[in-house]
Amino acid sequence: MAHPRHEFVRARAGSACEYCRIPAAVYAGPLTTEHIIARRHGGSDRDDNLAFACARCNLHKGPNIAGLDPETGELTRLFNPRIDTWGDHFEWSGHILVGRTPIGRTTARVLAMNEPAIRVVRAALLLEGVFPPIEPS
Repeated sequence: MAHPRHEFVRARAGSACEYCRIPAAVYAGPLTTEHIIARRHGGSDRDDNLAFACARCNLHKGPNIAGLDPETGELTRLFNPRIDTWGDHFEWSGHILVGRTPIGRTTARVLAMNEPAIRVVRAALLLEGVFPPIEPS
C-alpha cells in the first residue's frame, strides 16, 4: 500500500510527472515523490517541497536547484511545480519539449527532457494518441 503522502502528491499532480508530464499510466516504472529543493540545500519534507516525478526526471535533477540557461549561459533556477505554472515555461512541439523561458530551457537541459530515448517514447505515444497530455488550467 502506498504511503498517504505519496498518494496526496500523486493526486495533486494528476498522476503525471510534474516536470516532463509523462502520465504514470504509460511510464515504464513507478513515479516517485521527490524533493524540489533537496534536503542538502535546506529543503523540507513539507507538501510544498514535494513533487511527483518519473525516475528519469528525478535522477537527472538529483539535488540540482539551478543550471545554466543554454541560450544565455546565465545561472537560472529550475522549474518549481509548487510556484511555477508548467505552461508558462514549457510547450510541446509534437513530441519535443520546448522551454519557453530561461527557467524552462534550463530545466529541460538539466533534466535531459529531450534526449533521444525519451523523444522516441513520446513520438510513439503521440502516434497512439495518448500524448501530449492535456495540461490542467
